[in-house]
Amino acid sequence: ATSLGAIMSVCALVVMGVLFLSETAAFARTGIATSITLDENTSPQIRLNFNITLTDLQCDYVSIDVWDALGTNKQNVTKNIDKWQLDAQGIRRIFSGRNREGREVVHDSHDRSLDEIHSEDGKAVVDLTADTFDDFMEEHEMAFVDLYAP
Repeated sequence: ATSLGAIMSVCALVVMGVLFLSETAAFARTGIATSITLDENTSPQIRLNFNITLTDLQCDYVSIDVWDALGTNKQNVTKNIDKWQLDAQGIRRIFSGRNREGREVVHDSHDRSLDEIHSEDGKAVVDLTADTFDDFMEEHEMAFVDLYAP
């Protein structure tokens, strides 16, 4: 029990008391803070054209979800999406709308009917395994892959 130890103990008690009172006062105080942050990004959006044909699914049940690199998620995007109704042979019959904001989209015209396409190997999808996946991706420029548990 020295006088230096007593002084250090008193200083420690004073510091702990000040910290306790200031933290309690900060906890008891409530304040409402409101802020609005606007995206200052003025760069133009990119136009993305894609053509997906789903012969066994009605257009009403199809939705488009968009994710970007920042993690922004937009679900069920319907603006500027053109949907066509197809007949049993895969030929476009009814056009639902047109994108008025962009240039005309040139749609691919296919000479072969669905029956001709399906008669090549008897199935419309390719079953991929761990052994065949890399070779398939090297052979094709683009692929839609549906990963599911059998």
